[in-house]
Amino acid sequence: MVVYKSSAVARFIKTPKADCRAVLVYGPDAGLVAERASALAQIFARRGQGQTEIIRLDDRDLAEDPARLEVELRTIPMFAEQSVVRVTAGPKLDVPALKTLLADDFANFLIVEAGNLRPDSGLRKLFEGHRSAVALPCYGDESLLSELIDAELARAGLGIDREARDYLMTRLGADQALSRAEVVKLALYAQGQGTVSHHDIEAIVGDAAETALENFVYATSGGDAKAALSELQRLAASGTDRASALSALGRHFIQLHRVAAAVASGRPAEEALRSLRPPPRPKTREEAFLARSRKWGAGRLAKVLPIIQEAVRRSRRSPDLEGAFAERLVLALTSKI
Repeated sequence: MVVYKSSAVARFIKTPKADCRAVLVYGPDAGLVAERASALAQIFARRGQGQTEIIRLDDRDLAEDPARLEVELRTIPMFAEQSVVRVTAGPKLDVPALKTLLADDFANFLIVEAGNLRPDSGLRKLFEGHRSAVALPCYGDESLLSELIDAELARAGLGIDREARDYLMTRLGADQALSRAEVVKLALYAQGQGTVSHHDIEAIVGDAAETALENFVYATSGGDAKAALSELQRLAASGTDRASALSALGRHFIQLHRVAAAVASGRPAEEALRSLRPPPRPKTREEAFLARSRKWGAGRLAKVLPIIQEAVRRSRRSPDLEGAFAERLVLALTSKI
């Protein structure tokens, strides 16, 4: 049995063991987990002599067909030599059944992506103790963030001094994927200048927590439960408590209701939107905001506001349960749209 420390994960991903056919990638940084799972999928895909098919499964797939994972792992695809099966861990992932499956040989590769797991997690213990499987913890740190900045700016032919780098790191969050997206955006903005300045960073790099909050509330009001829960996890990883996220969600739905109610009373939607204080941020979200306001309508929005307010109250009173309250609220709201 080999237990990998976070510092050794990058080395393993570059050269995975030849007999490794199943990997658990887990940790609080959802973006880093996704990036490393994607890198592993590409490495496994290159091991075959012919085409490789990459298959993505989540709880919805396993709920529809509990045997789907076993079928995908044991079946040679029709138009490829092998498959890499990427599974997002959730309540429908049956750990005892997975243990039985790992005890046998199967034709394809398996990558399981999970959030933060305790040392006594059944899923984590299964992968840590299996001879041909590994568990890879993903915890972001300043050195990883620094390497990310260097790599993306070097790719764009840009440099950055120590002061500007320190400032940039304060603007980036604990989520690897969000941070990379912000640095790529910065590199495009500063293209041709040679060096990234403090002013460039201030002008183009948004606060990562604010971006995740915006993504969370719009995913929820848009009915995308998977994206909303993912953003909720990103917020938790960056240090934003779920009660604050629910408060932001409440403000978002109040504004949606104000616009919907104004439209129902005969005011133009754009005029009602301009009257909001503070206005929806960022400005590029205005079209999405109006679409959600129309789709929900004043009546349904009035009914869900007390539900959100109650979830906020409960999460404030019971911080240990705020995660459960937040996830339950997200699922309740996204099921109504």
